[in-house]
Amino acid sequence: MSTSRKWVFIFGLLVAASLVLAACAPETIVETVVVTQVVEVPGEAPPPEQPQQPAEGECCETYRIGIFEDPLTTNYWNYLGPGSSVWTQYALAGGAASLYTLSDQRFDFVPSLATDLPQEPVQEGDFYTITVPMVQDAMWSDGEPITSDDVVFTFAACLDLQLTSNWPNSCRPEIIDRVEAVDEFTVKFYFNDIPGLAQWQFGAAQGAILPEHYWAGLVGEARSFVDGVSAPEGVDCAAEDLGEADQAACDTYNEAFENARKTLYEADAAGAPYYGGYVLNQLEPGAFVQKEQNANYYFTGSRVIEYDDGTWVLEHPNGTRLELYGDASGEEILNFVTGPYSPNVVMSIYGSQDAAFLALANGEVDYVINPLSLARGLREQAERGEGVVSYTNPDNGLFYLAFNMRKAPMSMFEFRQAVDILIDKEFVANTILQGTVIPTYSIVPPGNAFWYNDSIETPYVGLSREERINAAVTLLKDAGWTWSTEPAWNEDRQDVDPGQGMRMPDGTLVPDLTILGPGPAYDPQRATFNQWISEWMRELGVPVTSELTGFNTILTPVFVEANFDLYILGWSLTIYPDYMVDFFHSRNDTAVSGNFNTPGLNNAEFDAAADEFLAETDITRAQEKAFELQTILAEQRPYIPLFVRQSIDLIRNNVQLPYTDVLGGFEGTVGFEVDAQVLSK
Repeated sequence: MSTSRKWVFIFGLLVAASLVLAACAPETIVETVVVTQVVEVPGEAPPPEQPQQPAEGECCETYRIGIFEDPLTTNYWNYLGPGSSVWTQYALAGGAASLYTLSDQRFDFVPSLATDLPQEPVQEGDFYTITVPMVQDAMWSDGEPITSDDVVFTFAACLDLQLTSNWPNSCRPEIIDRVEAVDEFTVKFYFNDIPGLAQWQFGAAQGAILPEHYWAGLVGEARSFVDGVSAPEGVDCAAEDLGEADQAACDTYNEAFENARKTLYEADAAGAPYYGGYVLNQLEPGAFVQKEQNANYYFTGSRVIEYDDGTWVLEHPNGTRLELYGDASGEEILNFVTGPYSPNVVMSIYGSQDAAFLALANGEVDYVINPLSLARGLREQAERGEGVVSYTNPDNGLFYLAFNMRKAPMSMFEFRQAVDILIDKEFVANTILQGTVIPTYSIVPPGNAFWYNDSIETPYVGLSREERINAAVTLLKDAGWTWSTEPAWNEDRQDVDPGQGMRMPDGTLVPDLTILGPGPAYDPQRATFNQWISEWMRELGVPVTSELTGFNTILTPVFVEANFDLYILGWSLTIYPDYMVDFFHSRNDTAVSGNFNTPGLNNAEFDAAADEFLAETDITRAQEKAFELQTILAEQRPYIPLFVRQSIDLIRNNVQLPYTDVLGGFEGTVGFEVDAQVLSK
């Protein structure tokens, strides 16, 4: 059964999924509407897929997977906190349980530890409540039962310690008051208002659940830092120019929570129980991650069936049969039995994408998890390996350039617009990268068709280099920018005479800037965009350096310290696009909250629209709000979207898969590690 989640991760960084409970009145949730819609996006047509010729052999061998980087942590609290990276996701997949999840392939909203779909909210005094009965025979990997106490414990820790990064997605304090145990296997959520789709179905309902019996002592230690600590009364700690006394009170308050979170995030997680099909039991940094089969995985041996009329069926070995979204009158389009099958999963850590795919071609690994773009030459080289087959799917990720809007000149709208004018995405994507990536213009990828706003304006597409430099210079001059030597197009050389002595409207010289990004060994596509953007900005007169470095070394200045100028990274995204709120709402400013608003966007119009989107219970109105958010972001440019890619998976034919068509490719399923059957050769 799928272990899809609604969290987002840095590429790299992400996850896929879509469906909703739509409300026809503000007070009630009436029916489930599946809104997944996948479309092909423009770009180079993929070569025909090789038909999979199954290898003959016995099931099942160790599943050998290649990855490129070390996980940042083995602590699940940290994984959904500042240690979130796609490499950590692969290592810790299945470490947490949840009440609901997203189904295989079609991404329907389905029960996991819940016994059925949730009932509509009930008003009780000042609160709206949702009560969820849980299955009574699920266990953690150490044999301890999974109960309502685990749910209450995890949500209380998230709320009380004000956990950061991905955690607020499931325990949004603006809507969730508390979670209580009705009995050993029933939980009750208390909301301050009717929860919207992002706050319930794509939030708390899919929130991580961790084992209280293992973590209670550590969480108690973390709580000791904040017991009795209250926010300064009548003081907005996020405000600028606080008085000395108010600033000191805010510093004391913030330090207490920072110490509490640090205690939790930096704790040793050795021996922590898992929920999913595999348990991480050994990590050798720079070498490998090893997982062993979880004999207590709740869904082992369950049959999953999907029908073309929308019906989803789960037949559990305990005799339970759950049938949702139809009457199973259509034709079967999916039917498989859940694992795990392999006794172990071994993830070998290679220093680069090239090395990992060479290992695949040589038969050292069965599959390479590839969250990056794949150059044509590298793909062709790997496919020459005996028994290697490939699959192409639409992707649900985004690669982007981000500005630190907390300091000049990135804080100035006309500067961000001028940089946008200079970037010729089509030239880099089609001419330099030979069509291996696809230019994009919205924060929501075009493959996520229901939520993608295809009306985003693209006024700079097709401009020549001369037109771009002239337009950028005119824009900045009109805003009061000057140069000692103005950049100009040289007709004789058909090139730009670079600007010199560039000054901002207040007369200050533009400072030296840096664009952080992964190096070519990690991701040549992002490295190429970084170098071209830097060159075009230098032609304008901006003293900028392209700093290509290791992926993990970028995370601290960007996602912890918020101390950077510009950077290029990528996100692996959820289908429900509430990540726009996580990335850009002012309350999620990384410098203040430790959350994902790395640019520091603080825009009242966006915040208001984002809050309305979070609270929306109707799918059509949510779509309208999502389009509005994309329009605001395209105008404000905290990010400049650069490109999307096709998801290309290369895997050996002795690995038998439950299905192969999936938005985002096999990467989002961690290579189907639970449900793949690795045959002996």
